[in-house]
Amino acid sequence: METNLAVSALGDRLRAAREARGLTLDQMSAATGVSKAHLSRLESGERQPSVGILVELAAALGTRVGALFGEDAEGTPLATFAPDAPRHAAGGLEIVSSSGFPDSRALEAMRVRVPADREPSAPARHRGEEWIYVLRGTLELEFDGVLYELGKDTAAHFDAARPHRFSAGRTGAELLLVSGNYRPELTSVQH
Repeated sequence: METNLAVSALGDRLRAAREARGLTLDQMSAATGVSKAHLSRLESGERQPSVGILVELAAALGTRVGALFGEDAEGTPLATFAPDAPRHAAGGLEIVSSSGFPDSRALEAMRVRVPADREPSAPARHRGEEWIYVLRGTLELEFDGVLYELGKDTAAHFDAARPHRFSAGRTGAELLLVSGNYRPELTSVQH
């Protein structure tokens, strides 16, 4: 029940952010590559977005993933994140936002827990880059059809436009994921 409420609240925030930017579903679809039907299901709370889609939507909306989860950053251009920060579920992963001072847009850092029993998702593709650092466990990173096993204290940096997905070994994994999306802010979309 709590997960359904969180997905519904996320959908409401997605819709509100899109409407605040004056964008239609068609325009968001064109800007992100996410189908209009899928966007509609995300906004209505019928579907839970993957991390890749959250990053893409946040970039197109000129906001942070944490803001889509309802975390408001106010104050100085410095933000700190405690180890007990709220965890959010997305695509079978637990995500803790670890970045986002006011007006921050270039980078998105998240602590991500990949449970051992997580079903592999479809490979993600989105604009930008990702850098990951394995904090514990063994992460299985499938990138461009090749499987890489990354142990504790191992990092990887890659083009997120190529197909990629995460799974974990028998013990699960926790990682730091930094996503950068360096395209200019979306000001208007032509159709």
